[in-house]
Amino acid sequence: MSRSIIKSRWPVSDAGALRERVEMTTSVICTQCGARNLATQAECRRCKAPLGEEVVVTATVRGTPTSTLLQERWAVLGLVSQAEGVRWQAGHDVERGRPVMIQLHPGDPGALREVEAQARSFAELSHSGLLEVLGVVPGEEGVSVVLDWPPGGRLDELLAARERVPLWVALALMQDLLEALRAMHGAGYRHGRLDASRVLVRERIDGRLGAALSGVWLGPNAPELAEDYRALARIVVQMLGVTEQGTEADLAGLLLRDVGGRAGEEVSVEVAGLLARMLAQDAAHRLINPREILAQIDALCGSLHDETMCAVEAGPFLRGSRDDDPAARREELPMSSVELSAFYIDRDPVSAAQFHRFATETGLTLDEEWYQFNAPRGAGELPVVHVTWREAYEYAHWAGKRLPTEAEWEKAARGTDGRTYPWGDAPPNAGLALYGENPAPGVPGERSAGRSPYGVEDMAGNVFEWVADWYDGTYYNEAPPRDPGGPRRGTRKVLRGGSFAHPEFALRCATRGRYEPGERRANHSFRCVWSLRDPQPR
Repeated sequence: MSRSIIKSRWPVSDAGALRERVEMTTSVICTQCGARNLATQAECRRCKAPLGEEVVVTATVRGTPTSTLLQERWAVLGLVSQAEGVRWQAGHDVERGRPVMIQLHPGDPGALREVEAQARSFAELSHSGLLEVLGVVPGEEGVSVVLDWPPGGRLDELLAARERVPLWVALALMQDLLEALRAMHGAGYRHGRLDASRVLVRERIDGRLGAALSGVWLGPNAPELAEDYRALARIVVQMLGVTEQGTEADLAGLLLRDVGGRAGEEVSVEVAGLLARMLAQDAAHRLINPREILAQIDALCGSLHDETMCAVEAGPFLRGSRDDDPAARREELPMSSVELSAFYIDRDPVSAAQFHRFATETGLTLDEEWYQFNAPRGAGELPVVHVTWREAYEYAHWAGKRLPTEAEWEKAARGTDGRTYPWGDAPPNAGLALYGENPAPGVPGERSAGRSPYGVEDMAGNVFEWVADWYDGTYYNEAPPRDPGGPRRGTRKVLRGGSFAHPEFALRCATRGRYEPGERRANHSFRCVWSLRDPQPR
């Protein structure tokens, strides 16, 4: 039996299926009862009517028919969002075995010819912040623009899971999106339908985390440039944890409250002012110049101080100590290559002022002994000390971050070359680290020569830092080679980096300390990280 091949309009499955294995299958739809039959059958399995000669090509996920294939390559798996008739659909590239995003533009034939021409022209625009157009497919329902969707996380899904993004990370992603809009606008295009579901947070070519845009306005009646910048401002407001709707004045007030509680009043005023100008309806007060916006972001980042984070790129690093290192302990062996995903890490340990804001916002009671070791108003820039592991964990969650794993902390401290200390292999001295028999911590960054390869301050000395992992002296022998999250259980939590009171030995990047998670010490502190996905203990 010879049959021609047509496309199927079988209902699509949930968008989450795009990460599963998609296979092409062929079948025949009965014109009498609508039943699906194997392509090898001559009559319908249900009503026994003779089958036609048109074979339907479908994609399957775990054996369930899910969608039509566009050009026998791209499977449409589920609706992500819809605006003004344009549909954003999750899809799968059967040929390359990876996800795609499909932007479907409906319309009359005349309008669709214009849409198709614009889409093919837009496909020639190349920018790191714009997802690559893989194909433009005209069809009965409209023109489908197929966009690459490399590994990463859709921003709306990320916000649903995390509630907020740290201010430093939000501003970094905002810069990426601004540059993408700038390239798009410079080529004569508008986005027009920008929201968090059309933003992909991913590892860039250089291995660092960044953001990219999906989609473009095609056809007539393109919106003004200002609408794209207003949409971007709304996305940043969402990233900072404000989900309520309202005027620019309403949102600015909410930002003053939420950002102020985490980053301080001065910073919150600057952030709210910038976003309010981008959201302004009044053209006389509206900020739509990308260069001016980028300049304000740079100035804002320069004023963040203890909110500053450092980017650590994805890739391998050498963890542990060499077998021939006379200072190595058994728990540091063997030295091995460990692969980590990209992450951001606090440049400085969490300060006493930051922790005090957290306690005030959450109602955490700080006893008199805490104030004996910390002076949040008199010396708030000093690292917070006298905190338990649980308090450090809860602070990180409140800040929209988490505690680093042992592996993340060590890579941020020593880079990729297996050096002994953050600055290299030379032994410590007073110009590189605060250690020995000092009575108290010092101001982070005063010993800039001791910075890590990523610009992280005080990873050796000053304060002993809690990390996420339980301690296990044999863990390195059984840890997974990628994104190890530590053992599943234990009795003590790991601390890293040594402190103002530790001897030289404790400052080595490979040295592992451990205490019970409920213990407090005058030199115990912590810093936080942020990444797309949380490494899991195993």
